[in-house]
Amino acid sequence: MPPPRVRDAPSQFAGSAPATTSTTSPGACRAFRQSKQGFSSSSSSSASSSFLAAPLLLLVLAWLAVGADAACSSVRQVVIVGAGMSGVSAAHRIATTNGECFKVTVLEARNRVGGRMWSRTEAAPAGSPTTFFRGELGAQWIEGATGNPVTALARRFKLKIGQQNGREIQYTANGIPYGEKGWAASERQYQTLVRQGLAWANKQDKDVTLQQAFTSTPWRRQLFMKPYVQSRLAVDYEFNYGTALSHLSAWYYDSLAFEDPTMVVTNGYDNIPKGLMQEAQAAGAKLILNFEVTGISQTSGAAPKVTITGKNTANGATTTLTADVVIVTIPLGVLKANTIAFQPALSARKTGAMARLGVGSINKIFFFFNETFWPVNVDEYFIEDGQLPGNRGRWVDWVNLKRAWGQTALEGVALGEYAERMAQMTDAAVIADAQAKMQRMFSQYRKKPVQAIATWVQRWSDDPYARGAYSYAKIGVQGNGDHCTDYDRMGLPEGRVLFAGEHTIWQYQATVHGAYLSGVREAKRVLKNF
Repeated sequence: MPPPRVRDAPSQFAGSAPATTSTTSPGACRAFRQSKQGFSSSSSSSASSSFLAAPLLLLVLAWLAVGADAACSSVRQVVIVGAGMSGVSAAHRIATTNGECFKVTVLEARNRVGGRMWSRTEAAPAGSPTTFFRGELGAQWIEGATGNPVTALARRFKLKIGQQNGREIQYTANGIPYGEKGWAASERQYQTLVRQGLAWANKQDKDVTLQQAFTSTPWRRQLFMKPYVQSRLAVDYEFNYGTALSHLSAWYYDSLAFEDPTMVVTNGYDNIPKGLMQEAQAAGAKLILNFEVTGISQTSGAAPKVTITGKNTANGATTTLTADVVIVTIPLGVLKANTIAFQPALSARKTGAMARLGVGSINKIFFFFNETFWPVNVDEYFIEDGQLPGNRGRWVDWVNLKRAWGQTALEGVALGEYAERMAQMTDAAVIADAQAKMQRMFSQYRKKPVQAIATWVQRWSDDPYARGAYSYAKIGVQGNGDHCTDYDRMGLPEGRVLFAGEHTIWQYQATVHGAYLSGVREAKRVLKNF
């Protein structure tokens, strides 16, 4: 058997566009840059400054004399629904910018902060290689750390940041690692298919799915069915964009991305939203956990208000709050489930965009062991599947948690059509299926199966407060040129009800930094307009 080919190319990881903006896809957007606007200088600027200086100084002195609260014509009540990344970033920006004039209350249905960022941590039994088990059940990577605001937040909160080395091993369905020659030939075929398929889609009069693009000729269909190509398509597209190729728009699946490298927070990614929430609370914001919002009603007139109704998820008690403005940051899957009754009803513009965008299924499994039996100097392992094409996402991607996270553990990822079918499988069936795939991949290193000392299964589609992993542009979305405008529509206000979340920001959809930036965007809207 030839030695395994270890790829050193940077990997594509979950929840983000590729490390650089695509230039081959019609969905690859141009950079959107908003210029700073200010006053232009003129010959009269000196006179104007002199004229304004005296009254401006008097105003400042008067404000200092009576205190900051006097500068508020009235104190505005802001309610934020959801304590995921977008919700806490909005709360943080409002509270730390002008907490005297804007009183912020964050409502969260779960008993924790972070939403789909969840660093599950449990004590390990005696005799384990570590004192605790930890796994990132949701978001896991800082996608493109250069210039990424999430990188700056991780450093500000003094979290431990590790860099992925991008080393990967590809295995056949029988668990045989690819050698250099076999890998190179298969990779050339894959890159040819992607390049030609996307070019074909770009020439069509109407949008097509990625699967249609990659099977648009008999020759492409033949390449498409090759096991190596299937596994690469699963990881590069179905993982990154959250759904099966048959659902993804070939024109609008892609968006912007920050530049490499890819980084990880090794001591708990959800410490970022937790840190933001703690700072917001220190500035006066209030956090209410176990509060599920069931209704949002707006009134008009001389003193318009928003009424929020909800229930305590622990005891069922109902509560009503009143606010001047509400920011809804719940995931797209929850919005689509209509668990919140809006009054008046959401506009056709909003509901149309909501229907045209999709929510993907990404499921994870974690196996914790007393010892390693896999190559520990590699970040990820990919294994093909012998039952194609509906199983191409069946535990295709495995993450080594030893090298960067220090856990003697393997994390498996299920994608696409297989992840959707997992809804009908019990946890026991899921664990057995994943174990069989893992054992096949690593049997050359350890013939006898190694018993895991702990196993976790995470299904985001079954979580009532997530109802899926992250958003994607499905076939039928509306756009303008290379820009998917349905994401913009999701971010537009409906009266005094505003919206944030990764599904409301086309430039960085389906990412942690997208969620963060959307929250900042809506916080600025509140501070400026309310």
